[in-house]
Amino acid sequence: MQDLPVRLNTIFEEVRNARAELGPGRVLDVGADHGLLSLRCLEEDIATSVICTDINPKPASKSRLLLESNGFKDRSETLVTDGLNGVNIRSGDIIVIAGMGGLNIIDILARAIKDLDKDILSNIALILQPQKSMHLVRRFLAEQGFIFEIETVCKDRDIFYNVLRLRYRGYIQELDLRQLYYGPCILERRGSDALTDEYIEHLTQVFKIRSRGSSEIRKMLEGDLHAD
Repeated sequence: MQDLPVRLNTIFEEVRNARAELGPGRVLDVGADHGLLSLRCLEEDIATSVICTDINPKPASKSRLLLESNGFKDRSETLVTDGLNGVNIRSGDIIVIAGMGGLNIIDILARAIKDLDKDILSNIALILQPQKSMHLVRRFLAEQGFIFEIETVCKDRDIFYNVLRLRYRGYIQELDLRQLYYGPCILERRGSDALTDEYIEHLTQVFKIRSRGSSEIRKMLEGDLHAD
């Protein structure tokens, strides 16, 4: 069994946690990172089957070859498509979208859930790892009725990655600016572990630079980050 990079292993552990809540079902791996995550999900029976999607034929082909060469041809499908276009989302599915920009993730999810039956929507999980525009992703998800079960921080080759696990509950969650930019779950864990605190400090330094061109970030930083 091939070791996963830290980032993918963090995502995999959140898929495992989501599966424990949902029961048996598929993993829909959007932008499948050559199939490594999907392969691990099948190897450890975290998924009854997987669907890997990629908008480009070459990485999609790599995913297909990896899964088939490891004996999972009958439990895997690879599609060349934009996001989840053409995928029939089912109850029990875990949707993974990782390594993409936040606006791209919002676009994929908005199209996928627009007409989805609420009973199905309530019985799926989202595992997301946006590369940027995290505050916009949080705002969109909160407005669509998803709750943040956890945000996990990892550090891979000196780069921070933030992995979100969400479930649909059907009510709008009001997030203030601090929660949008830092993450509600991240702020709740402030002071509980060294990596989270290091991540918060890293974000603060980034936001101080970005505040020169953003009145919203300036307003957010003017608040007391350490207030309860």
